[in-house]
Amino acid sequence: MKKIIFKNQEQEVEILYQKEISKISESFPEHGKMFFVCDERVLEKNPQMNKLLNENVYLVKSPEKEKDLKSTIRILKFLKDNGCNRNDHLIAIGGGATTDLGGFASSIYMRGINLIIIPTSLLGQVDASVGGKTGVNFESYKNLVGSFFNPKKIIVCTNFLESLDEQEYLNGLAEILKHAIITSDNDVDTLLKNIEKITSRDNDFLEEQTKRSIEIKTKIVTEDFLETEQRKFLNFGHTFAHGIESINQNNPILHGHAVIIGMKMALEFSYQEKFLDEESFTKSKNLLNSFKYNLSDIELDADKILSAMELDKKNDGNGINLVLLKKIGVPFLSKSNEPNKILKFLINFIDNFE
Repeated sequence: MKKIIFKNQEQEVEILYQKEISKISESFPEHGKMFFVCDERVLEKNPQMNKLLNENVYLVKSPEKEKDLKSTIRILKFLKDNGCNRNDHLIAIGGGATTDLGGFASSIYMRGINLIIIPTSLLGQVDASVGGKTGVNFESYKNLVGSFFNPKKIIVCTNFLESLDEQEYLNGLAEILKHAIITSDNDVDTLLKNIEKITSRDNDFLEEQTKRSIEIKTKIVTEDFLETEQRKFLNFGHTFAHGIESINQNNPILHGHAVIIGMKMALEFSYQEKFLDEESFTKSKNLLNSFKYNLSDIELDADKILSAMELDKKNDGNGINLVLLKKIGVPFLSKSNEPNKILKFLINFIDNFE
C-alpha cells in the first residue's frame, strides 16, 4: 500500500493506494463507529466487499437519481437513528455521485463528522473524491447545494475498475483527458502515444495515469481550495457540460460524456474566437476523438443549454464564465456578456455534431 498526504485548508488528507479490494479494511479507523453509504451495484459486482462492512449500511440504488436533498435527509436520519456521533466515521463507497452524496451528508451532520471516501469508478478516483467538494442536485440544476469539506482519507483501489463497463470506464477517462489538456503538451503526448494501453485498461499504465491525474488536481486544489483563482481551470468544458447535464435530468447521462462534449465545445469556441492556435486545437480534438464514447442518447438543444449555463453556480452575476484555452497547458477564464453569440455558436455546433 502506498500513501500520500497533502494539506488542504490546514487539514491533512491521506490518499492511500491499495491494490487488492480484500485489504481495504486495513485502512479503516481503529476508533469510533463506522457508517457506510454504499452504491448497491458495487456490492453486486464486488461481493468480497460485503465482508468488509458492518450492519450500519445505507444502500444507494441509483446514485445519479438519488443525488438530491431527499436522499440526504434519509442518510441523516439513518445516522441519527443508529447513534452516530461526532467522533464516528461515514465511509462513502461508490462512484462520484455516491461520494458527493455521502460527503455532503457527512459535512452537515452534527456540523461535520469524519469522512472516508472509497471511490470505485475511474471518475471518482481521479476527480470527484479529490478536492473537498461535496454536493447534490437541486430541481434541475447540478450540484447547486453543497459544501467544501475534506475527507480524512481517500482509499484508491484500481481493482474496482476491472468491473466497469466500457462507457462507465470512459466516463472517468474524460477527466484524465481534461487534466492533460489543461496541464501540458507532455501529458497529452503521453496519452496519445498510449491509446491502446488506455483502451485495453493496462493495469500498470492505468495506475500510473490515475496517480498523475490525482497529482495534477491535488496540486491545484492545495493552492486554491475555495476556487477563487486557478482551481477554476478544472472547470474546462464544464460550463457547457453542466448545461447539457441539466437538460438531460429526466434521463440522466454520464458526467464524463457531457464533459467530452463540453470540452469539444470549449475547444471549438476558443478556436473560433482566435484564442487557440491550430496545432493545439487539432491535437486536443484528436485526443478526445480517440475513444468510443456513446453520445447517441444525449439531448442537445441550444436554447435549453444556454438557459442552464446562465444559471450555472460558477457565474458571478455579470455574464457566463467559461474556461477556454490559449494552447495546451494554458487555460484561462473568459467572461461572456454576449448570450446571443454563445447561442449562435451552440446552434452551429449542434447542427454539425456527430
